[in-house]
Amino acid sequence: METKQEYTMVQTDPERAEAPRKNSQVSSNLDGGWGWIVTFSSFMLNFLVDGVCYTIGVFLPVFIIHFRGSKAKTMLLSSVTNGLSFLLGPVAGVSVNRFGCRKTTILGIMIASSGLFLSTFSPNLDVMIVLYGIIGGIGFGLVYTPTIIIVSYYFEKRRALATGIATCGSGIGGFVFAPLSVLLLETYGWRGAMWIITGIVLNGIVFASFYRSDYPLTVKDDTKNKPNGEQTLKTILASFWKTFDCSMLTSPSFVVYTTSCFLVSVGFFIPFNCLPALAGDLGISASNGALLISIIGICNTVSNVVFGFIIDLPCVDNILTNNIVLMTGGVATILVPYYHAFGILVVYSAVFGIMIGAFELLNSILMVEIKGIERLSNGFGLLNMFIGFASIVGSPIAGALSDASGNYDDAFYFAGGVITIAGVICLPLRRIITWEKKRLAKKCKMKESDSSIEK
Repeated sequence: METKQEYTMVQTDPERAEAPRKNSQVSSNLDGGWGWIVTFSSFMLNFLVDGVCYTIGVFLPVFIIHFRGSKAKTMLLSSVTNGLSFLLGPVAGVSVNRFGCRKTTILGIMIASSGLFLSTFSPNLDVMIVLYGIIGGIGFGLVYTPTIIIVSYYFEKRRALATGIATCGSGIGGFVFAPLSVLLLETYGWRGAMWIITGIVLNGIVFASFYRSDYPLTVKDDTKNKPNGEQTLKTILASFWKTFDCSMLTSPSFVVYTTSCFLVSVGFFIPFNCLPALAGDLGISASNGALLISIIGICNTVSNVVFGFIIDLPCVDNILTNNIVLMTGGVATILVPYYHAFGILVVYSAVFGIMIGAFELLNSILMVEIKGIERLSNGFGLLNMFIGFASIVGSPIAGALSDASGNYDDAFYFAGGVITIAGVICLPLRRIITWEKKRLAKKCKMKESDSSIEK
């Protein structure tokens, strides 16, 4: 039997957290067992959350007609929902550290479902943005972060494969929810469709219940080790602040990768929102327009599993893989205005789906490589916060460009341009990580030398 390591994550000094781990224990719970149940649960939760988030574009033409708003303002429904689902990353990370993945996820499902259901009674677009976008986005934000990081707590050697399987639920969600949304819209109207989708999302509570609180890689809270009398409000607030770990913003490798992810996320949701409408402008039916989103979803799914297997190979450079897929997807998106045939749009949808599958998979994998497993929840939470800001501004910019030009060409130029730049920015990331680790090792060595001299 292989020897597995069990690590304990303690929110203490950031420099100490990055130091080599000396106290490791043997655990048979890593890389198997209940971890696969957790992986399946994360798969289903990603299926539900991203199935809804990725297919908002199917509803946008209906919302534009119903609420009589501009494209830019109507696209706020998508950008606010998707943006907040990432923007809540640090809050979700704090909640996970304090209350565990199960409670955080269940709370998120309940909030998101309430927002979706109440939005159907919106009298105008402003109220719709608040209920659907803000309330729904907050709920999805509390679901998304735990579903990704909990898989990393159960796997070490098979982390990329397990993460790939979990995140491919996003692609299958897009594949299933796109035609389902069209069918529900045609049959029940947008309100009836939303009620049914709300009921489907509530099933996430069942899958979240499989998240145990005793996962192998645990997060300790310093306040829990103190007597009740010492758990003052000041101590608790200090603990919460420490879990945000803003010191990572001084890390060059973290800043470079976060900037890249920010740019990707500015353009990330634009094809999801604009492809169905672009297809309509080209005379393509609504069902085929939704099929493009489904193709993105299924290719996203295949990409997650394939890249999950490939990235676990020791000969594969994760950063180089990230750079290649981003630049390929970005250039393909820039050229969308020249794709006038449905068949070519199908090929583009496949390429874009492969890109986002690899990008989503590599988020948590590269965060572990950059900052270590000890700081995954904090690092991933901060990363998602910046992704959230980017997701909020991206679609309205695309909508404004579309309103100004009367078509979607400039929106795709913009989306493809920022995604391509994101891939270029990460080209020196490997060297930056190596330099930063050497600097940290040198700093730790100097501290040990100084302490020995004092003794």
